Amino acid sequence: MDNDYIRKMQTKENLCLAYMRQAEEEFDKNGGKPSKEQCKFLQQAAYLRYEMARMSIGEERYYQQRKLQELNQQIRDIARQIDPELAKRMDEAQNKSKEKPKANAQEKSQTKQTQDKVDVSGWFKEAPSQSFEDVSGMTELKEQLRGCIQDLHISKLKEFLKMKKIHSFFFYGPPGCGKTYIIKAFAHELMDKDYKFLSLEGSDVLSKYVGDAEKIVAQVFEEAEKNAPCILFFDEVDGVCKSRSLPDLPNYAASLTTAFLTGYNRIDESKKPIIFIGATNYPRQVDNAMLDRVELIRVYLPDTDAREAKFARDLGDMLAMEEDLSFRIMAQETETYNYRDLDRLIDKLKSMVLKDVMKKYGKEADALEALQSGAYKIDRAFFNEAMNNCLPTPKDEILRELDEWEEQVKRGQAGLE
Repeated sequence: MDNDYIRKMQTKENLCLAYMRQAEEEFDKNGGKPSKEQCKFLQQAAYLRYEMARMSIGEERYYQQRKLQELNQQIRDIARQIDPELAKRMDEAQNKSKEKPKANAQEKSQTKQTQDKVDVSGWFKEAPSQSFEDVSGMTELKEQLRGCIQDLHISKLKEFLKMKKIHSFFFYGPPGCGKTYIIKAFAHELMDKDYKFLSLEGSDVLSKYVGDAEKIVAQVFEEAEKNAPCILFFDEVDGVCKSRSLPDLPNYAASLTTAFLTGYNRIDESKKPIIFIGATNYPRQVDNAMLDRVELIRVYLPDTDAREAKFARDLGDMLAMEEDLSFRIMAQETETYNYRDLDRLIDKLKSMVLKDVMKKYGKEADALEALQSGAYKIDRAFFNEAMNNCLPTPKDEILRELDEWEEQVKRGQAGLE
């Protein structure tokens, strides 16, 4: 059996058991009565059981599914005692898991009733420091997003043609490929046009008790509508809008997906200038009803030109090189690196330079002078040593999953396993 699989399963199992112990402690602290805190820890344990069930096969999968069902039943029992209306919604969401939600009057009324006492201050972000000029590569994507910005100048024409004012994008790609970076650069450009920027991560919602999570999701979309024109960015959207067709999906996860889609329908029908952006490393996990509503944009690992631009930007004003090394060569040697890998490599290179230049020149002033004048240079062997000490993270599995998912999209079968 694969050692990496065993390690991942053991890690999840240990964490799952830890959450269950915390749930028991909350139950005892509350005098033997169920509470939201107890339910929150059980939800975290259930998510881990759900992930382990999806990872495993055969008897191991049956075991994880059985344990997940036990947790789901325990969560439903607690919900019925502390929030009967929520328990009802959870059951309805599970029963209607294949239906596309519609933002009807009843749903809007239910949404409004759950929106009290949510602190929204942390959702509104200052203008990000980076602009499109700071984004290495991604030329076509930047042009596509610039076209969206240019559309803002012809709003009256679009209104005459009865075109929607909402733009919806769904960014997906492997970790560290620059999704969040370019989205923030896009927000920077839009905030120059008086757009507000609302930004959340899926983990901000999933860390809450499920009833509170639904309330947060509902409030997010209401705030977007109230503060238009705005950008609403949901990172890790796979956590809050999970595909309801996934096997063993907990009831509360299906309920949260329904709340998310209902909220999206709200801004879609508002006819206000709102730009919605979701991002994920795992598009297969996202509900098809969400994917039907957005423009899919894959963000790839940085290409050679992008890697060269990054090396030049981060090292160009501090390092001189021998003839056998250049930023282009660095880029060619780092084909499988993402931006996080490149950052680690650059940090390693700087640490090695610091140690080496001090060893050669002895005094800080002399070392600094050698760097500033270009008297100190690094060669290809030096760079290769840094690479050997800073290997890139494995990416074959997630790239294969993304490729397979794209093929399913083309065949009209996305999101289902």
